[in-house]
Amino acid sequence: MKEHFVNELRNLLNTIVAQGGQVETAIRRAIDAVTARDAALARQVIADDAVIDAEEIRIEEECLKILALYQPVASDLRTVVAILKINAALERIADFGAHIAERAVELAELGSDTPADGVDFSQMEQNALRMLRDSMKVMRHADTVLAYSVIERDDAVDQAHRDNSLLIGRLLSRQPLHVAYCLACMGISRDLERIADIATDICEHIIYLETGKIIRHRR
Repeated sequence: MKEHFVNELRNLLNTIVAQGGQVETAIRRAIDAVTARDAALARQVIADDAVIDAEEIRIEEECLKILALYQPVASDLRTVVAILKINAALERIADFGAHIAERAVELAELGSDTPADGVDFSQMEQNALRMLRDSMKVMRHADTVLAYSVIERDDAVDQAHRDNSLLIGRLLSRQPLHVAYCLACMGISRDLERIADIATDICEHIIYLETGKIIRHRR
């Protein structure tokens, strides 16, 4: 029984790591679609979200099966609980990636009808994507040092979202005809901020898994 449990838990860990890789790819492609105003790529990201959703359900069912069949305790129980939480977090990140892709379609359809002094997402995109990528490394290698580094970086993305909100507000007041552009940009900024937040959540789950410490209310 113990050997079967160990094998199933190892397979579950490998599956959640693979799911993380799929989600990271989806976010990177959504960001590329925004940068290139590539509607075709954006629509592919939106379509592929259904695959991630289906895998999220499968992983959850596997976690519940392990809990019911083996009734793990102590560190093994923490592992399954952490995987359940990370699984839900990854699905939410993928949903935000689909939202970004939807905004990319809107921007592509606007064509050149955008303000010359528009929003530059390049730094915010890089920071959020790096946080997500590093949170996947944290998950693969149980690296609590890197986990704390990711958590510390969240404030910079939060500030970028606040700065974007102010800039978009000024654009709307000066150029109200660009309301569609401004709304799309606000959505992208908000989704990038949420992706960074959830990358932080994943790191907090890994810290809990490795140390038993709950830190989410201590920041």
